[in-house]
Amino acid sequence: MLFRSRTLLGLGALGLVAACGADDTPPVTGPSKGPWHGTHLDGGGAPLPDVTLTDQHGNPFNLATDPTTKAVALFFGYTNCPDVCPGILADMATAKRRLPADIVDDVTLILVTTDPARDTPEALKEYLSRVDESFVGLTGDLDVIKPTALSLGIDISEGTQLPSGGYEVNHGSYVLGFGEDRKLTVLWNQASINDLKEDLARLIAR
Repeated sequence: MLFRSRTLLGLGALGLVAACGADDTPPVTGPSKGPWHGTHLDGGGAPLPDVTLTDQHGNPFNLATDPTTKAVALFFGYTNCPDVCPGILADMATAKRRLPADIVDDVTLILVTTDPARDTPEALKEYLSRVDESFVGLTGDLDVIKPTALSLGIDISEGTQLPSGGYEVNHGSYVLGFGEDRKLTVLWNQASINDLKEDLARLIAR
């Protein structure tokens, strides 16, 4: 497992690289937790980038302007990820479903693929239909996705060839939480479903 943490661009965000596999290394010090279960960025971090990608229905989707909910939970991963991504996406979906009925629609869950060569809109649609159909799945040019991720502290490396003939993409393992101001507010690394649920409710209420 490859893991690296660093403070990025003075934003207080956490830059992480992780292969698809578990990692329980704690985040770097600096941001505070307070009442949050995840790592809370005092004053807010980087904004959601003003970048337009393509969603699983083939429609353009701008990260900064198209979400209309009070909160956004964003993850960079890919559908062929063998272990970590499926668990993280399932936990995100379950945490959202466990929110009170009056706020369950106040958060948008987004998966931005780190493997656009294989993750076409059709592939994302089929995959996310088995996770939670409320997810927004985004694909596009890797030359756009990589700097988008980096602006939020997430590094994406080129695919690593596997003995099976497939390949593995190294990418960040954090889920990124944004409030209504669309600034990075909280980061989660292997948070429990209940912790995610409670922090999502905090994001919505801010």
